Amino acid sequence: MMVFESSYKKDKSNGKCASCDRYNTSPAWCLTCDPYKTTQGWASGNKDIDDCVKEFQLKASNYEDVIEWIPFNKLENVQKIGEGGFGSVFSAVWLDGKRIASGEYKSRTPSYVVALKTLPGSQKNFLREVS
Repeated sequence: MMVFESSYKKDKSNGKCASCDRYNTSPAWCLTCDPYKTTQGWASGNKDIDDCVKEFQLKASNYEDVIEWIPFNKLENVQKIGEGGFGSVFSAVWLDGKRIASGEYKSRTPSYVVALKTLPGSQKNFLREVS
């Protein structure tokens, strides 16, 4: 009974899912509904990249750890900072910002510095490496 009560309070403090009305499994995150929602409404223009990103999205266990496709028009101050094993590495400011969650509330930082990598040659080799 004590374990159930403790779990109940934890779930309740994370809020309820607006889609299924169950208690969230982590802050502002419903493991039943949210992974699928993150796969909708975006496309990179490359099916292999889309499939790879969506695979990671479906495995996400909380709001802050979701991998997102960032359209280039959502980036500012793109600067080359070096060369990596798969191509050039850049720094940029992501205008939408990083995901943050507290209790049942989802939000984003105002902007966030991210690293970008080019994929010259075989994208399939890179996708195999990250998968």
